[in-house]
Amino acid sequence: MSISTLEMRQRKPPVASLVTAPQDKQQRNNDLRKHLVKKTNNYNSSSKDCLLAAVLFIVSLPVRLKNISNPDQVVFDEVHYGQYASYYITQRFFFDIHPPLAKMLIAWIAWIAGYDGQFDFNETGSYPSSVPYATIRAFGALLGCLVVPLAFLTIRNAGHSRVAATITALAICSENGLITNNRLILLDSYLLCFIAFSIYAYTRFYRQSAFGQSWWIWLFFTGVGLGCAVSSKWVGLFTLATVGLSASKHLWEILGDIQITKRQYGIHLCARLACLCVIPLAVYLAAFYAHFALLSKPGPGDSFMEIETQNELRGLAPVDTPVPVAYGSLITMRHRATTGGYLHSHAANYAEGSGQQQVTLYPYKDENNWWRILKAQEDDVVDKLDLLGSDNATSLEYVRHGDLVRLEHVATAPRKLHSHNVPAPVTDTDYHFEVSGYGFENYTGDSNDFWHVQIDTGKYLEARRSLFRLEHINQDCHLYSTVERLPDWGFGQQEVSCIQEGLKAKTMWMIDETEHPLLPLGVAIEHERRPGFLAKLAHLHRAMWSVISADLLTDAQQQQQQHGVSYYWQASSGTAPAQIISLRNPIVFWTSTTAVAAFGLLFGLLQLCDKRGFLSKDYYCHFQGKRAYYEASAGFFALGWALHCIPLYYTTADHRQQHDYIPALYFAVLTLGVGIDLVLSRFHRALRMTLAVAVSVCIIYAYRTYTPIIYGEPWSVAACQQATLLDFWDLNCALYDTEASLPHHHYQMVRLDKANDFHDSSSGSIASENVSQEEFLVVNEVDDEYGDEEYNHDDGGYGEEEEEGDSPTEPPMIAEPEPEFVDGKEVYGDDDDDDDEYPKTIYGVDPEADQNDDDDGQEDDRFPLKPRDIPSTIHV
Repeated sequence: MSISTLEMRQRKPPVASLVTAPQDKQQRNNDLRKHLVKKTNNYNSSSKDCLLAAVLFIVSLPVRLKNISNPDQVVFDEVHYGQYASYYITQRFFFDIHPPLAKMLIAWIAWIAGYDGQFDFNETGSYPSSVPYATIRAFGALLGCLVVPLAFLTIRNAGHSRVAATITALAICSENGLITNNRLILLDSYLLCFIAFSIYAYTRFYRQSAFGQSWWIWLFFTGVGLGCAVSSKWVGLFTLATVGLSASKHLWEILGDIQITKRQYGIHLCARLACLCVIPLAVYLAAFYAHFALLSKPGPGDSFMEIETQNELRGLAPVDTPVPVAYGSLITMRHRATTGGYLHSHAANYAEGSGQQQVTLYPYKDENNWWRILKAQEDDVVDKLDLLGSDNATSLEYVRHGDLVRLEHVATAPRKLHSHNVPAPVTDTDYHFEVSGYGFENYTGDSNDFWHVQIDTGKYLEARRSLFRLEHINQDCHLYSTVERLPDWGFGQQEVSCIQEGLKAKTMWMIDETEHPLLPLGVAIEHERRPGFLAKLAHLHRAMWSVISADLLTDAQQQQQQHGVSYYWQASSGTAPAQIISLRNPIVFWTSTTAVAAFGLLFGLLQLCDKRGFLSKDYYCHFQGKRAYYEASAGFFALGWALHCIPLYYTTADHRQQHDYIPALYFAVLTLGVGIDLVLSRFHRALRMTLAVAVSVCIIYAYRTYTPIIYGEPWSVAACQQATLLDFWDLNCALYDTEASLPHHHYQMVRLDKANDFHDSSSGSIASENVSQEEFLVVNEVDDEYGDEEYNHDDGGYGEEEEEGDSPTEPPMIAEPEPEFVDGKEVYGDDDDDDDEYPKTIYGVDPEADQNDDDDGQEDDRFPLKPRDIPSTIHV
């Protein structure tokens, strides 16, 4: 061993590091606890904070309630959440990607105010007098007002000064984006109120003596608030994670406290598990239980639920079905993945590809879901006597694993389930092939109608018990359905294709019902099982997650979910132009974001200095002995910002949705409050108050500057241009040109998501000519000469709208091409494209729904089942 190495091992650490280093974590925790207890004794006995909180709440009322009824039209996402309130009141089932609590509160307020749920929020024009839209907006605005005193009390609970808490509350009160959001029928004001209450309750709990009455009460309230937040939006899970990580850290700290007995530590652990895990879960389950209880009638969202749930909503009695599946049976098949729809076909052809009859997945019971299962070759005879028919003469043979079968569509026979070397209509890849209905009179078909039955478990194919796959013998692919939907010519129904080497779970099917006229009595019967609450909950969550992760909504729904719906406010002649823009308060946004970044930088730098022993005994290096206290307080709020911001940015497709980051902004402002307290504490009282007033004036000035685009007030071009602080902002200042003679002005909700990415200089200009209509909705101006005539955006001009009902209601008859066979496979000639459209329903249209009955009203002989058993497609 060298001398240098021996000297290094015997070298002692610097004295300074022994004195000031934070490696003595127990001492730091004790200092932090003493400081909090000292602050708590003073805080709990003070009534000034309650008085200041009440004053701040009163101040926020006119800020959020000013002209709450203006505009008097459906604004932004009110088209969704107002419509959801209508569904709750009328008890019609709907689907949404967010949990139901906030939506139920909106519906409750609407019901209390006398709303009957009959208004269609998709309609243009003013709200009718029967819709208490101002009352519903006002309730959300009041919840936004409650966030202001909660922010004040949270900072005070954390032990910081009243000055810092007041500035924090003022920043929340004057945040332009929050004000704009809180004034509309949206979920975010409910969510933020629950989050703010949870954080307030948790900071209050942290200051109480362990196991005291107040300790239990505030821990319980924390769990209730967290449950309400998660039950309003899944963003609340990030709040739950924030509190959970803080509680875990605290449990880890007290684990090393030798004064805490094992029994006491067990109580600490169980109390947090019960209040921060079990109670939020109970609130979450209760919200969904109420959701299912209220929505007891069929509606536009029940297609996302299981077939059994749909039947229950429609009041249909459970249907029993025979278990054995014999050749010649009529069957309905359900896909076990996606939304579990039925294999379906109708007398309408693909507009591209082979031009043959469409085969789709349809989510409801319908006569076009029925197929007849046949042997592959018509001349095949029954070679196995599995069962003697009810006529005591016919031998019935069960469908077995490995059999080669054909599926004939009952309503359009002799067309059969068919696939060939033609790309699927939507999923156009090398391994997805089109599935069609093909066949005609006096044509026996070919091997492209042959499917190989592959039963997952068991020997025989049984209804509602067997899961199986159908393999096409020529294409070496399996019958499959994807989440993609066909275009308008396919009525928005779900695509069915044949996929090579597809996932087994995505190619599984199940026989839902079977019928055979010769099945004898006494065969096994399978009862239809209606799902319970937990089964419905699990299926709904799978659907919610699949929509979020795979964008299963239609194009129109995606635009509504992601970008909202524009609205137009038509003012009377001579009214000054105005608009509403969701824009952050630049002072609040910039300073709060800077505070979070500064904390992260300072915390990392201090940790590095501690590690290297660079810090001396300097009193101010540890912030007057309160370093651990400030690190714990600001660290908790900065953690909340990180958990509410970073995951959304990197996991959502459109990560520039401003309202998604409202909780992150709230935590950033709380971090700003801690930073203000730290900075102001270093100055004497006079200078401290002067700086506080200066900061408050700047916040209020920024709020006042942009009030015209909050409340839709008149503005001037010069003032608008002066308020455009960054080049890539586009406030549409040309709208305020008063020299233009515009008797009518359309006001439209504008999303300035990109305008709030102040830190992203690479975003470039978002001038109106560079932004799509979905990203930035601008105000449309109407010239004098057109008067009251409505502007047709689709046609690019003014004029009368095309009357509805002129489109053909009968499907076009497309002749089947004569097949030519090459090595047993068919080759098609060119088919004429068909551009006819069919009327839609909200579920996807079956154009043959009303055409399956004969002129004399008698049922088709090929379809022996009664209409009450198989309801027809309902047209609207």
